[in-house]
Amino acid sequence: MRFGVVGLAFLAVLLDGFDSASLSFVLPSLAEQWDVASADFTPAVVLTNIGVVLGYLASGRLAVRLGLRRMLIAGTVLFAAGSMATALVLPMQSLTALSTVRLITGIGLGVVLPGSVSLAAAHHPDEQRQSVSVTVTLGLAVGGTVGGVFGGSLLASVGATGVFWIGGALPLLLAVLMVRWLPAAPAPVAADRGPAAPGADDATAASREARVGALFAPGLRAATVLLWVFAFLVFIASYTLQSWVPTLLTGYGFSTSQAPIGLAFLSFGGVVGGIVLLLLAARRGIAFALMVMPVVGAVSMVAAATVGTDRAALLLALAGSGAGVTASQIGQLTLAVAMYPPATRTAGVGWAAALGRVGSIVGPATAGVLLALSLPGDDIVLLTAIPVVVAAVSAAVLWRLPHAADRTGGVEDAERTHREVAAR
Repeated sequence: MRFGVVGLAFLAVLLDGFDSASLSFVLPSLAEQWDVASADFTPAVVLTNIGVVLGYLASGRLAVRLGLRRMLIAGTVLFAAGSMATALVLPMQSLTALSTVRLITGIGLGVVLPGSVSLAAAHHPDEQRQSVSVTVTLGLAVGGTVGGVFGGSLLASVGATGVFWIGGALPLLLAVLMVRWLPAAPAPVAADRGPAAPGADDATAASREARVGALFAPGLRAATVLLWVFAFLVFIASYTLQSWVPTLLTGYGFSTSQAPIGLAFLSFGGVVGGIVLLLLAARRGIAFALMVMPVVGAVSMVAAATVGTDRAALLLALAGSGAGVTASQIGQLTLAVAMYPPATRTAGVGWAAALGRVGSIVGPATAGVLLALSLPGDDIVLLTAIPVVVAAVSAAVLWRLPHAADRTGGVEDAERTHREVAAR
């Protein structure tokens, strides 16, 4: 494993996860300071995720135009600038200004994840790509854990504004390290050659392969649809919990300084779930693992909704929820890496993540409306378990497909079919 590449990609995704956690754990404090309801911050949460979707959808084309390395560095700089802009507008106490800068931040974040996963995978042979993809994507959960563990201390010491200054300075430093030490993707990956491609025909072919239509080639069509459905449903649950858990915990009697601990348990559970996913995928394949982990998440969410006022049991149930839904979120990107040929991999990862992030818009927005209607937090958590159950069913159908990436050599079959279609 090329630890330098994986390490830099992992850190980029970690800072992505920290940014999402930062917005989540500062909301209860901001609501108190601005004297508004927590639900009033729903546009800021939703627009962040809309920006991420736009970044995901653009990542395939940007990989062709810029190359994965430059795309990743540009995305890191953009979300760093967005985080600093967030720090600048917070003293204005303007929901409109906050929502606007969060949209910009989200676009940068949306470029970082598919770029990080695709670039790290491109530097490794097929047999290592699942492990590399899981490792890099685990950065989301680790970043959320860091935010949850240190969120209360950061709020007490530097305030909400300071949190976003830190969240902007760290990715800028990382971008400098990337410029110095991050290598470009290997030349054989067509979508990674960027504007320096050797000929116009190659550039045209790379651009064609980066389009969404290539994801529906024979042998990929059904798997793509099922993967998108799975991603959409899992992200509904994952981002509903990530966005609103600290706010929901205040309804359980937690103070605003105590509430980030719920996010820490949720994210730490995600780290553990990612490790379990890695081990399970190595033994039974990633598609099989994606059947199991959503069930873990759904059962844990039901437990979290029914434990009552037992704080220890609630936090443990949140950890189990994080293990199930975060592992599923990581796993769908890993399956995309395994399922798609190299030339379409960035587009495949980006579109799968984008469809997931549509769910990340629907879920938190719906939860925000339910909060505004004064629905109890335990009922919201219970409702969030429903899409996770349906996602498990989608994963079971995907696992039964004859070209599932880990059952019958689906990567090789898909690449061969893709070449045949291109030749015709």
